[in-house]
Amino acid sequence: MVSSFRALYISEILSEITSQLEDDRQSLSCLARCCKAFSDQALDVLWKRMSLFCPFIPLLPQKVLTLWVEYQFSAESIAGFQCPPMHEWRTFDAYARRVRILYSGASHFLAGVATIRADCNVFPFLRSITMQLQEPIHPGIRLFPETLQRLQISGPAYINCKDSCIQTALAHAARDAPFLKHLHVEDYSYNSDRLDTPPLHFKHLRSAEISAFISSNVLGSLCRVLSQSPVIELKIELPPTSCIWDTPQSLFPYLEKLEIGGTPALAEAFITNVSSPCVRSLTVKHSRGPARLTDCSRLFSTIVKKYSSSLQSLSLTISRSPVLHNHDGVAHDIMDALFPLMPNFEHLEELHLSLPSATQVDDYPAVEVSGWPALRRVEFMAT
Repeated sequence: MVSSFRALYISEILSEITSQLEDDRQSLSCLARCCKAFSDQALDVLWKRMSLFCPFIPLLPQKVLTLWVEYQFSAESIAGFQCPPMHEWRTFDAYARRVRILYSGASHFLAGVATIRADCNVFPFLRSITMQLQEPIHPGIRLFPETLQRLQISGPAYINCKDSCIQTALAHAARDAPFLKHLHVEDYSYNSDRLDTPPLHFKHLRSAEISAFISSNVLGSLCRVLSQSPVIELKIELPPTSCIWDTPQSLFPYLEKLEIGGTPALAEAFITNVSSPCVRSLTVKHSRGPARLTDCSRLFSTIVKKYSSSLQSLSLTISRSPVLHNHDGVAHDIMDALFPLMPNFEHLEELHLSLPSATQVDDYPAVEVSGWPALRRVEFMAT
């Protein structure tokens, strides 16, 4: 054997080569077929990240495949169906155990297989899943493995989804995925004003993102549930009402990074209820709805009051508002309200401003960086 070929039998070298070929699926496929010694590592990378269920359909046991082709795993067809023995799942499992990241699309196929195999996880070593919920998840199945660290739940916004979809999904994740670190709920429309999920505690949840079209009361309940976890990063889209934050319960006591989408008034109301004293990065993005100067001034005062000793990065985007007319003048009025407060930020290093203006505001005369204690970078943009 040529000595240079022997290097490929060193697992670390072969692992590095296959990882570099992650985006070249054709080469990985050839590598897996050309030599049995290379097959396992090549297949691990080839099946690590899957965007569809289609490749798994031919791997199903024959009776399960027939059930899918003829009945699409309807509730009636699955009821009473006898799960095939373990040896008939051997081929399916050989590939399913390699998957680490799954963009599952519609959840119906995964839920169907999980219902048939109620005693085990379909993808036992999965770390990340993006799924589109279409119906409530049956409480008896195990949809998420305990290895799961990232969960993104989405759904078509044009469908008025059933109330229990999000509730059952969260309950399953809390029960079966104790090491979940990131949760993202997006693109949903709910027809409920209540969140009936029982108390949940994601002990390792560090990052949460909520960009769903849900009612204010449901969002408030979801925030209170997630506030029981050690969340340090939060990205949230606020609905057009502020009544949800009239709550005696403090929110997100461990928060360090916060991004809010909503009007200045909504952002100020939400920040008031955040109990964490150590937010280091704050982003407020206003894209629609009113943005009155009084609301902006109140927002700035609240930010200074709560985070003057912790904030290191501040980004503010104020878009054109239906209540604003002279946008150039408003941009200067906003800076007049903000800049006198800047010396109160003891550790602020970065300031990003996007303001409603037809002209650039770089030459604003009140910018005196030397009077701001730790500021290193200032950026202005006109929206």
